[in-house]
Amino acid sequence: MLNNEQVGDTLKKLAGTLRDGEKGFSESAEKVETASLKSLFAELSAQRGQLATELEPLARQYGETPRESGSVGAALHRGWLNVRDAITGHDDYGVVAEAERGENVAKDNYEEALKDELPADVRAVVEAQYAKVKAGHDRVTALRSSMDTAKEAAKR
Repeated sequence: MLNNEQVGDTLKKLAGTLRDGEKGFSESAEKVETASLKSLFAELSAQRGQLATELEPLARQYGETPRESGSVGAALHRGWLNVRDAITGHDDYGVVAEAERGENVAKDNYEEALKDELPADVRAVVEAQYAKVKAGHDRVTALRSSMDTAKEAAKR
């Protein structure tokens, strides 16, 4: 079983990952041209914000003060920073591809957290959130995959 500090660190990392996703999806929604992409990214941004808001009091309970502006471990959580680069001068496909990279980071962070022996109350919250993060990840991955298929078909 993790000690309180380790649990707090895990929750802080996840909350930061969610805040990164919230911001990344929000920026993506502003930059894509396709209305359905704008809607999807706005929805996922709001969801990530809600999930972070849900985790932050739990992190405080375990002695951590979550950051409002994103994650702590820069190297681990900065998949979304690439969104900014993709947004400037890239098409919708480029933005979706970068969103998928950010989603891979979020999914991986949750999977890593779930490998730990978390207290039952924390595990229940993290598992429920993981299901939502994984569903968002899968939607973005499927979208990118369908865009790949459409690009290939257009070449023929």
